[in-house]
Amino acid sequence: MTDDARGLPITASNAESVGAFDHTIDGYLALAVDTGERLKAVFAADPTMPMAHVLKGYFFLLMATPGLKAKAQGIIEDMGDSLGAVTERERHHAMAMNAWAHGKTDEALSRWETILVNHPGDILALRLAHHGYFYKGDSQNLRDVVSRTMHAWDESVPGYGFVMGMRSFGLEETHAYDVAIEAGEHAVALIPENPWAIHVVAHVYEMIDQPADGIAWLTDNEPGWTGAHNFRYHIWWHRALMRLDRGEYDEVLALYDETIWDPDSDEYLDLCNDAALLMRLELHGVDVGDRWQALADKCRGRKNDHILAFIDVHFALALAAAGAPEADELLESQRAYAVADAEDNSLIAREIGLPLSEAMVAYRSGDFVRAVDLMMPIRYHLPHMGGSHAQRDLFAMMLLDASIRAGHAGLSRSLAAERLCRMPQNQWAHATYERAFAG
Repeated sequence: MTDDARGLPITASNAESVGAFDHTIDGYLALAVDTGERLKAVFAADPTMPMAHVLKGYFFLLMATPGLKAKAQGIIEDMGDSLGAVTERERHHAMAMNAWAHGKTDEALSRWETILVNHPGDILALRLAHHGYFYKGDSQNLRDVVSRTMHAWDESVPGYGFVMGMRSFGLEETHAYDVAIEAGEHAVALIPENPWAIHVVAHVYEMIDQPADGIAWLTDNEPGWTGAHNFRYHIWWHRALMRLDRGEYDEVLALYDETIWDPDSDEYLDLCNDAALLMRLELHGVDVGDRWQALADKCRGRKNDHILAFIDVHFALALAAAGAPEADELLESQRAYAVADAEDNSLIAREIGLPLSEAMVAYRSGDFVRAVDLMMPIRYHLPHMGGSHAQRDLFAMMLLDASIRAGHAGLSRSLAAERLCRMPQNQWAHATYERAFAG
C-alpha cells in the first residue's frame, strides 16, 4: 500500500501505479484531453489496482450514455475478491460508483460525503460530490461540500487551485459574485490551466450582465482552457452568449460554426450547448438556417437515454425544432421512464423533466398557450433538474417569449418587468419588455 499525492493510502502493487493514478486525477481535474490515456498507464503499471477500476467506472458514468452506464454496472462484479483487501475509503468509492451506475445518486452522494468527513483531502470524492450536487440542483451543497473540507486545504496541498475553482462555482451559484470572482481568480493564479475555474469567472460576468468583462477574461486566459477536452466547447459557448448579449449575431453564428459545433461529437454537454445557443439565437430573431437539422440527427438515437432530465429536455428541444417525429417518441419514452420510478432521476423526470420537455415540443409546434401552462407551475422548481443558472435561463426566456406569443398580456408584462429588474442593461431584456408592453 502506497500513499497518493495528498497522503491517502491506495491499495496497489507498486508506487509507479499510484503515481500514474495521481497523474490521472490531475488530468480529470484539468479536463485534459489525455485523461483516458493516463488511466491506461495506471492499468499498465498495475492491472489489479481497485481504485483504477473504480475510476474507470466513474469516467464511464461521467460520459452519461446508456452503453457506458451499463459497463459501469458490471465493474464491481468483475473486481471479484479484490474489494476484500481495500481500505474503508476505497470501499466507499467502489460502492458509490456502483450506486451511481444503478441510478442511486443520493446514495453515491452520501458515500462521498462519508469519505470527505474522514478524508477531507480526497479530491476525487470532492469533485464527484461537486458534480453530483450540480446535477441535483442543490446549490447550497454545491458550495458547502467544498467549504466543509477547507480546513484540510491550503496552497501547500497539491490540487488546491482546483479546489478553489470548485469553491468559486459554489459561490457563484449561490449569488455571492464578488467572492466567487476572488476565489476563481485565485484558483487560476495557482493553476493557470484550470478550465473549470476560468469558466466559473465567466459565469459570474454573465450573471452580473457584464459581457465585455467576461469576453476579456476568457480571451486573456485562453491558454488555460483552449487545450481542454470537449469542455472547451462549453467555454466557447459562454463566450458566444456574451456576444449574443451584445447583439453581435454574425460573430455568434461564426463561433457556433467554427468553435462550438463539432460534427463528430455526440457528448451530451455538446448537444445541450448547441440546442441552447440555437434557441437563444432564434429568441433574438436570428435565422439559424438548417443547423437544427444537423443537431437533431445526433439526438434521434438518444430518445431513450434518460440519464438526466436536464439532457432529455435539450434533446426534446432539438428534435422538436427540427420537426422530427422522434420528439414525440422521446416524450412517450420519458413518460414510461418517469412512472417506472427505478432511479432517483425518475422522480425528477416525472415532476420537472417531462412537463418541461412537453413544453419544448408545444413551443416549437406553435402552441404557446400550452407551453406557458406547462412551464408556469414548475418555473421555480427547475433547479432540481440540475444545470447552472446560466443554462436554465434559456427556459425563462422561452417562457417570457411564449407568454407574449400566447397573448397573455398581464403575465408577459410581469415576466418582462421581472427580467428587466434583474438585468437592467441587457439588450434582450429591454427589447422583450417593449414587446410585452406594445400590445
